[in-house]
Amino acid sequence: MRRRIYNDWIFIGHFISLLTKNNSESLFHPVLILVVLRGISWFIASNLFLISINKIGMSRSTQYKNLKGPFGVLLTLIFLSEFKVTNIFLVFLAAILTFISALLFTIKKHDNNKIDKLGIIHACISSLFLGINALIQKYVTNCGFIYTQQLYQSITIMVTSYVYIMIKDKTTKNLQNITLKNKILAFLGGLLYYFATYFNTLSYTYLPASIAFTIINMSGIWSVLIGILIFKEIDFKKNYKRILLGVVLSIIAIFVLLFGKS
Repeated sequence: MRRRIYNDWIFIGHFISLLTKNNSESLFHPVLILVVLRGISWFIASNLFLISINKIGMSRSTQYKNLKGPFGVLLTLIFLSEFKVTNIFLVFLAAILTFISALLFTIKKHDNNKIDKLGIIHACISSLFLGINALIQKYVTNCGFIYTQQLYQSITIMVTSYVYIMIKDKTTKNLQNITLKNKILAFLGGLLYYFATYFNTLSYTYLPASIAFTIINMSGIWSVLIGILIFKEIDFKKNYKRILLGVVLSIIAIFVLLFGKS
């Protein structure tokens, strides 16, 4: 329910930016068909990630979702020939550090509990779809579409969300039962996501996607810390060495990428 309002706000924000930025981007171009696929891949990744959070918590699922960096790097190196402008060794070093960091956060909440492997699988598949999303985003950005790309993606996500609700619930009546609090949170989420995607896309105009996409993974650090410090998903006192090492490796991976553009 919350996602419907969330995407309505994104749609409005992107549409306003399109009208007020005085850009010369065309609203109709064959390459924008790829953005529809991008919107669908983002929707699938988002749902899988939410399922993963429900199963293993934000701190663990975020680190596995961060494997979108290695997946995205691999796809852009292959399909966009970024190996010509990127130090492949440093890129893969950053990817390995990210993966090790994810493993360090695979910690049981209690000794008698088991790690939900299905939750890990959902997060990993989510990261794959996000890697595909990044590949399409970089390619379309290279074709000169920034605002129009975001507009198409927002429309696709909104339509896909409605279709999903109709298939799952057979009705949209539940959308009318959204509380005011959830509406406000959804609008705030949409506003934050608008600026995140805006600067994300702009970064692709200056950096190879294999570098920019991994640096953007820094957002995962904040999610992990929120999961640990606010939602108490992991006992910090008991596992502080693994947690600190995982965070440090994530930060090192980001700085390694700063030297990845050759």
